[in-house]
Amino acid sequence: MTNQKRQRLNPEDRRRLMLQGARASLAKYGAQGTGVREICKDLGVSPGLLTHYFDGKDSLFLAAYHDMAQQYLSEVRAITGDTRLSAEERLKQLFQLYFSDEWSNGGVIGTYTGFWSLSQTNPELKSAFEETFQEQRSAFELLIKSLIEERCITVDSETFATFLLVFLEGVWFESCLNPKAVDKARIQAFCWDWLECYLAAKSTAPA
Repeated sequence: MTNQKRQRLNPEDRRRLMLQGARASLAKYGAQGTGVREICKDLGVSPGLLTHYFDGKDSLFLAAYHDMAQQYLSEVRAITGDTRLSAEERLKQLFQLYFSDEWSNGGVIGTYTGFWSLSQTNPELKSAFEETFQEQRSAFELLIKSLIEERCITVDSETFATFLLVFLEGVWFESCLNPKAVDKARIQAFCWDWLECYLAAKSTAPA
C-alpha cells in the first residue's frame, strides 16, 4: 500500500520525499552511516529512483541541506521582518523559537551535526553553511537595527547581530545535546535578563 501511494506522487513530491529521507537518515545513522542504500531502504524505494533525481549522494545531501536551511531561514525572517511588532517583541519571539521543542528535539540536532560532519569533506556543502550563516546574520541585523532605534543606543549592529546569533546557536546546541541538564525556560529567562542588562548599560553609556 505504501509503495502504491508513493508511485502516485508527482515528481516534485517524490523529490521532496527524498530530501526528507536524507535528513531523517542522517539523524538516525549519522554522517558515516548514511548512504544511498540506507536512505532508499527507509523510504522503501530503489536506488535507481534516487539517482533519477540526484547525481549522487553528495548532490542529495547538498539539496537536503539547502531545503532545511531555507525552512529555518523562513521561520527566522517571519519573526525578524514582522514590523507590526516592536523590535523587543520580535526579539522575544526569536528567543522562543530557539528554545522551542520543535527546534530542540534529537532529530534536529542529529541532522544538523550530520550535515556539519559531511561539510568537512564536501566543499559545496561547506560553502552552503557559510552562506546560511551570512543570511542568518542579515536577518538578525535587520532586527537589531530596529532595536537600536527603539532603545536609542549606540552599538555596531553587525557585531551585535553576529554575537547574538553565535550566542543563541551555542545555547541551542547545548540544550539539544543535554536536554535534561538544561532547563530551557530558566535559561531563556536568564538570557533575556542578561540582554536587558546589556541594553540598559548601553543606554546610559556616554556618547
